[in-house]
Amino acid sequence: FLFLSKDNACWSQTAEAAPKHLPPPRTRIFSAGVKPGGIPAQVVQAMQELGISMSGQKSKSLADVPIQDIDLVVTFGDADERCGHLPQHAKIERWPIAATANAESASALSVIRDHRDEIDKRVFALFLDHWRNTPRPS
Repeated sequence: FLFLSKDNACWSQTAEAAPKHLPPPRTRIFSAGVKPGGIPAQVVQAMQELGISMSGQKSKSLADVPIQDIDLVVTFGDADERCGHLPQHAKIERWPIAATANAESASALSVIRDHRDEIDKRVFALFLDHWRNTPRPS
């Protein structure tokens, strides 16, 4: 799975971190940005509130991801249209979660929490669907 955004700073990082406490077997999870930026401290704080560590995560570009191994790209906004490097076989799914204008502002933490919760629900549903549709070894 690849979670793709314009800057790989907020939502794609959140989506990458969320399933790491419940990854399905044989599933690799990545995030990347068209133009990577820094991860705001308030995004890290919001994830820590759920007991999810983002230690070791950093903003990445598509060049940092094994792009040909990706089967599903979850894109925030129009990030998929801003890059021409996605494999033909990959399914593209768009999540309409607005970008945070200023993730460092005082009121941003509330917005980040709301979006974090929405992403967490969507990630859980995505992985539940994946588990149900993955063939079991005999």
